[in-house]
Amino acid sequence: MLESESAPKMGTVDEFLLNLDEGVFGALYRVAIGFLTLPAMWLLLGRDGSDWTLVAFLLAILILLRVGPAVLRKLLPFSAELREAWSVRRRIAKLYDSYQWRKLLWIGAGLALYVVVSGHYLPVSIALTLFCLVTGAAATVRWRAVAADSRYPKPVARKTKPQTRKASVGNGTSGGARVEPSGVTRSIG
Repeated sequence: MLESESAPKMGTVDEFLLNLDEGVFGALYRVAIGFLTLPAMWLLLGRDGSDWTLVAFLLAILILLRVGPAVLRKLLPFSAELREAWSVRRRIAKLYDSYQWRKLLWIGAGLALYVVVSGHYLPVSIALTLFCLVTGAAATVRWRAVAADSRYPKPVARKTKPQTRKASVGNGTSGGARVEPSGVTRSIG
């Protein structure tokens, strides 16, 4: 499929912000989160608590990863095109759990890396690491199947009003535009 000529074009900064959550950078970002989870928990809560505090701490981190960007989207002036691309991703996540759960693979990889490097082979950290790796890998496989199968519905970008420039006018033959999970706008129809 070719990029739609009638789809709004994003600037370089918008494309950078959109791609922060995908690809190699998104994976490295999540590995870093996983790697820093145990040291951050011990720094903030100490080592005296229950080993199972790690589960609650990781859940708190995952909630912060969900709430933090929502707050930033409300406070900072992002372009309409970027906001819509993020909106499409959120609608995909609501439709398909595997879209969000696949991120656990990389967090689990970070946890595993820390456990191996530090030598802290605690049963709960090993169990949580395995849980993240297995569920993240299963979700990744499921998401790839869903993304590749055209029978599954995919949210499409709504028409946005450019803030500073006129929208390009297509040749009238396009059936619309769809924003891929990676954020790339593709023509449909």
